[in-house]
Amino acid sequence: TSPSPSSLLKPYAPRVQGEVYRARDTKLDREVAIKVLPEEFAEDQERVARFEREAKLLASLNHPNIATLYGLEESSGKQFLAMELVEGTTLAERIAEGAIPIDEALPLFKQIAEGLEAAHENGVIHRDLKPANIKVTPNGKPKILDFGLAKAFGEEQPPSNLSEPPTVARGTATGIILGTAPYMSPEQAKGEPVDRRSDIWALGCVLYETLTGQKVFEGDTISETLAAILKDEPRWDQLPAETPIEIRTLLRRCLRKDTARRVHDVADVRIEIEDALTEPPGSSSTVTAGEVGPPRTSTLLRITMLIAAVSAAVAIWALLRSPSPHPGPVTRSTIPFAPGEQLFLTARPSVAISPDGQRVAYVTTRGDTTQLYLRAMKELEGKPIEGGGASMPFFSPDGQWLGFARGGRLMKVSVSGGAPIVLCDVSSSPRGASWASDGNIVFVPSTEGGIQRVLEDGGEPEVLKVPDRERGEKTYRFPEVLPGGRAVVFTMGTGDIQSWDDASIALLSLETGEYRILLEGGSHALYSPTGHLVYARAGSLFAAPFDLAGLELTGASVPVLNGVITSPTKGPAAFSISRSGSLLYAPGNPWGVDLRVVLVDREGKSKPIIETRRAFDFPKPSPDGRSLVLSIDDANTGLWVYDVARGTLTRLVSGFDNHSPVWTPDGKRLAFSSNREGSYNVFWQAADGSGEAERLVSGEHQHPTSWTPDGKALAFAEFHPETGWDISVLTLQGDRASQPFLHTPSNENFPMFSPNGRWMAYESDESGEPEVYLRSFPDSGAKWQVSTEGGRYPIWSPNGRELFYRNGDKMMAVDVEVEGRLVLGKPRLLFERDFLFTAYSEAFYHLMPDGEHFVMIDDSESDPRPTGLILVQNWFEELKQLAPTN
Repeated sequence: TSPSPSSLLKPYAPRVQGEVYRARDTKLDREVAIKVLPEEFAEDQERVARFEREAKLLASLNHPNIATLYGLEESSGKQFLAMELVEGTTLAERIAEGAIPIDEALPLFKQIAEGLEAAHENGVIHRDLKPANIKVTPNGKPKILDFGLAKAFGEEQPPSNLSEPPTVARGTATGIILGTAPYMSPEQAKGEPVDRRSDIWALGCVLYETLTGQKVFEGDTISETLAAILKDEPRWDQLPAETPIEIRTLLRRCLRKDTARRVHDVADVRIEIEDALTEPPGSSSTVTAGEVGPPRTSTLLRITMLIAAVSAAVAIWALLRSPSPHPGPVTRSTIPFAPGEQLFLTARPSVAISPDGQRVAYVTTRGDTTQLYLRAMKELEGKPIEGGGASMPFFSPDGQWLGFARGGRLMKVSVSGGAPIVLCDVSSSPRGASWASDGNIVFVPSTEGGIQRVLEDGGEPEVLKVPDRERGEKTYRFPEVLPGGRAVVFTMGTGDIQSWDDASIALLSLETGEYRILLEGGSHALYSPTGHLVYARAGSLFAAPFDLAGLELTGASVPVLNGVITSPTKGPAAFSISRSGSLLYAPGNPWGVDLRVVLVDREGKSKPIIETRRAFDFPKPSPDGRSLVLSIDDANTGLWVYDVARGTLTRLVSGFDNHSPVWTPDGKRLAFSSNREGSYNVFWQAADGSGEAERLVSGEHQHPTSWTPDGKALAFAEFHPETGWDISVLTLQGDRASQPFLHTPSNENFPMFSPNGRWMAYESDESGEPEVYLRSFPDSGAKWQVSTEGGRYPIWSPNGRELFYRNGDKMMAVDVEVEGRLVLGKPRLLFERDFLFTAYSEAFYHLMPDGEHFVMIDDSESDPRPTGLILVQNWFEELKQLAPTN
């Protein structure tokens, strides 16, 4: 980016905040905003270091309603910020023309609240939210500007001198930004520490000003303005008569001077605005000037539910902290997720409760982003574990550590906080872990890696047992160390089962190394101190009496709980048991088995291609469009070919797991990934099913994605524990050698050759979030960023003039000129629909040869994913009645 600006955008106070210019990023061929920092700022090394730390956090924010901070740069001794250039008018300029009607204002503020919510969830507070810091783009989308820069520029504690406006230099140390007086919260005005509730106050001020055209608090001087903030009440009679009661109530709650009584979470603001927008005409009353009116029923209901949840949490915590010699009654309570989040459903366990029942851990998803949360029973919300992409939570026996997997590593973190600690390497697809009382952790590092053990302080893992291929054993999953540490129960899958409901539960002796089958039919067994093995099958939990001394079952299994979400195609069940008698589970029906393959046009309109519903994934059309190859994800994933004209579905490849199929350019063969010989390697086979599958590449975990147009080279992604996902290219000529194309500390995935074979599109998380990039091929020279606000799974149009990619539920398109000088257009939205995303490192969509339709997986009629968990206190009393033991 050139540090020499071409035209001035806006004259900010230069000695305090620097100057902002419009500039052009010559590398990525885009216009940006450049903020040049004052020289006094660069001379203070301590403040520069603190600002760099804040800038890294701010640059990680990725939300359509937040202007993106691209980076902190330096040139010729001057530091500057590169930021997204947002075209349009500020909200302040809109308000200057008069109050904005309620039907126009509420949709804007819903989006503003969404942006603020996303930042708060990442620990970033704006501190200077005002109409001038909100721009409305020509298409009507609001963008919050300078997000978090208040803290980045400012001191840890604000100075006591408030006699001058915080955004001007007079009387204020250079670089300190406290906020703008009319929008400052009372705690800001008094120089006290601030949190997210100060942003909520400012949001209320901006909404009030938008609806009335007047500031909530204003005086002739800064001192008078601050005095009004501390003492006066808003003039509620200035609100338009058509303002809904719920919005009036919301404004009062946002503008309470007492932070304890103010709205605590901006998600509540968003929900109220959404509810006001979705109220049927006439159902939401308005009031005359000066009236406030009672809150609507849904608000009272939420308050009642919150009180009940708090009471339940306090009661549960009190019971756990003060156990009674006589068991209490069986009680059930709900643990809700954050708004917009759902349980992350994958092949790894997603929920866990600590042995003492004091804490729970769970993994949620929002779009294609996952987050691991840890929640203490005495607290009202979960705390995110540092870093995204974590899964498979499990607790130490004393409940003081939480283990999990992330980025090809097994890790642990103290429940009291701190940075996660790496224990050992695993693959990209571990399958469960259990922490023994002797200081060992037993885990399954991959789908084919068997059972291993590592010390709780980390080290080199010890292999305990690997699947016996000669006996048809395919994979081990979900190990559970039994009390006393003598044995491990685990789930065994063979190469002939079609559902994990038909898997086996086995027991491995840690004393002799021998193992045996305990029962047939079921998966994911956990031990209960009541003397039971509790396991999942067909959406229910079953319990079988188990003798811990003899390590054997002593009775028949009986169902003990229906409606627990399970996965017949992947094995895990969303439940966990504490030693103290609690059961934690996610309600729902078996998931992933009733999906539909659909054809989707550029407007998002869809129609079924295959009428039947199964666990479909990885659909790929043949080069002539007459056939589809896809996987059916049962316990042993097979490849099938669907004849579009005849409507027939024929199995092509079976035995163990086979996925990620890719047609050769001539349509005669298919490359795919399979674990038939151990690790997931790249194979190929004739597309008509003749002949045997032949392995092309060996490695740890690979999946192919794209052929060069001449069919002489195949791009594939490969997982390495040290660097994550990397891209390599296999040449079929000569000795069929594979060469690295992109091997970096970042994750690079899903490489796709352009139709002319000169370019490779791929995704990378080098910026902290997945984005789509372009590189020349075969030299892998300079790179170009294609997506701007997140992107995954790029696919070329047949003529090479467009690149498509997904950003959550959004299908995006970018015009591309690849002949001669590379020219990239601006990303544009084709449609936004909730089609299935992938739990793997592959896409659940592809482009048809006509370049006008996509083949996708529709799960809209499947059961919704859970948005909370159920905690059953004193569940052991219920279990003993349902499944008596001897």
